[in-house]
Amino acid sequence: MENLYSTSKFLSNTDKIDDAEIVVFGVPFDSTVDYLTGTRFGPNVIREASNFIEPFDIDLQKNLLEEKKIVDIGDISPVRGNPERTVDRVAGVIKEILSKKKFPVMLGGEHAISLGAVKALPRDCVIICLDAHYDLKEVWEGSEITHNTWLRRACEIIGPENVCLVGVRTGDEFEYDYAKKNKILVNPNMDELIKFVKNKKVYLTIDMDAFDPSIAPGIGTPEPGGLLYRETIVLIKEILDNSKLVGLDVVETRPLNDNKNTEILTSKLIQKVLLTYK
Repeated sequence: MENLYSTSKFLSNTDKIDDAEIVVFGVPFDSTVDYLTGTRFGPNVIREASNFIEPFDIDLQKNLLEEKKIVDIGDISPVRGNPERTVDRVAGVIKEILSKKKFPVMLGGEHAISLGAVKALPRDCVIICLDAHYDLKEVWEGSEITHNTWLRRACEIIGPENVCLVGVRTGDEFEYDYAKKNKILVNPNMDELIKFVKNKKVYLTIDMDAFDPSIAPGIGTPEPGGLLYRETIVLIKEILDNSKLVGLDVVETRPLNDNKNTEILTSKLIQKVLLTYK
């Protein structure tokens, strides 16, 4: 694979998968017609930001490059206009990474790519999704696989009872009814969240629009009233302390002129998760 829009790599300390514990790859896929600022450039700007952040975490008093072996294997080439084939490519790569007993980190790209991860996950895994939106629409603009529908498809694969949404603050009445009818855990309190993940395998998918646009403006579909960084780190720590994290993706980051806040936040968040998970 190669980095389609950049020669940068995510913060790494090895070039060999066999030597790595963590395998990073990008999926520069989006369905918009904006060729200059779309989320397809997310993997690029996240990688660039990762190299401007100190690998030493003051809170944890740990250096990521001393604690973990990380390799960036480049980008999966998306199939333009064919999300289904792109999702299948993602699934193939994640299956291969998991088969080598490595930890996959996927950089997006539209949230639709997360469906590929779900297809590759063991069936005893649950999903924690940080997102401003339900992403539970049946169909969107004639397609069943989009950033608005991917979680509906995921529920059909692993069961809605194995899905938890955090940060949701917008959606239509059909998504609301689907989540309620199928008992999807939405915006749980901490006790409910811990009970949901306790002693389970967890895949964590983070749409950066879960954050308030005041701190993450460079996103595909901003929505006021979102999460803040410190509260999110507390939430993620509780998830990681009570479960076995098996993979991570962070999606929907896009470049925003000279404002680099979103990609820096994204990269910092990834590094924090990688230092915290066991």
